[in-house]
Amino acid sequence: MGFSDVRFNVNLSILFTELPLLERPAAAAAAGFGAVELWWPWVDAPVPARQELDALREALRAAGTQLVGLNFYAGQLPGPDRGALSIPGEESERFRANVEVAADFAQSLGCTAL
Repeated sequence: MGFSDVRFNVNLSILFTELPLLERPAAAAAAGFGAVELWWPWVDAPVPARQELDALREALRAAGTQLVGLNFYAGQLPGPDRGALSIPGEESERFRANVEVAADFAQSLGCTAL
């Protein structure tokens, strides 16, 4: 399925949250969604361990889902932060550390919307 074929996608940071992150792509596929998006899934880690990135990449591929949107690190987006760049100091540095990691991860999956 190409990006132009996608009519709807599902945000795995908002839906299927009763499941662990790595099970959500398969749940989305089972519900008929071929395209998914995510807020940065590691709210405490702008630069997660390589094995965490690899595991999510594999879960998306194994489910046959296409990542069509990925947010950069934003801190505790569902909580008090509402965006790392809104907080002076350390959070801005954490965001900067995330940019290359998020862009590389997205590119490895053919995701062009960040």
